[in-house]
Amino acid sequence: MIRKTTEAVPSGREVIQRVTTSSGEWQLQRRDGHYEIICNGVFLMASYNRESDRQLAHLALERVTGGELRVVVGGLGIGFTAQAALEDRRVARLDIVELEPLVVGWHRTYFADLCRQPLDDPRVRLIQEDLFNVRLEPGTYDALLIDTDNGPEWLAREVNQRIYEPSMVQRFFEALRPGGIVAFWSANPAPEFSELLAFEAGLVEAIECTDEMAPGRATTAWVYLSRRSGS
Repeated sequence: MIRKTTEAVPSGREVIQRVTTSSGEWQLQRRDGHYEIICNGVFLMASYNRESDRQLAHLALERVTGGELRVVVGGLGIGFTAQAALEDRRVARLDIVELEPLVVGWHRTYFADLCRQPLDDPRVRLIQEDLFNVRLEPGTYDALLIDTDNGPEWLAREVNQRIYEPSMVQRFFEALRPGGIVAFWSANPAPEFSELLAFEAGLVEAIECTDEMAPGRATTAWVYLSRRSGS
């Protein structure tokens, strides 16, 4: 069911589109010139959530050595993480995995110009699939940038919990080349998930990043980074 409309809501936000798909109820709204996405009644992302999305890429890639890098972004969102990854000229290929075609459509229509149209970069391959179902070839990638839902402890879709379970974390590490980095974005501190990463990799960096919870209102998000051992 699709409702394509422009309507004011009591909060002052303008609903651009409300859509029910197989993955849930999605709503795109606009406030003060910014876009916000709601999934199943839970705030998911906004165009003012720029800085921590970009830091997810920057923090991971600055820890990776070498050239001709292969990178995965798990979750297109507005597109800021992909934009930041592509700014690193060492990145030779960027696979962007996005489950929801609706989000891809919104990105192309409303968000692409905000982040330099990452899907048009020749280094990009868009994979429209659930990240959980994507085959990640072992020993292939230099960095995995995982921004699926709101992180491990605040989910709009409960099924996304499997992205943060031990078996999936093991798959992520196996997909990395030795020395590669897996980085996870989280809206909240996630100490239990940090312990899981430490168990799998032995070392975790938890970095608090500045962002905005609304235009002009500061908040923080978290990036958790682990390296695959080896040389």
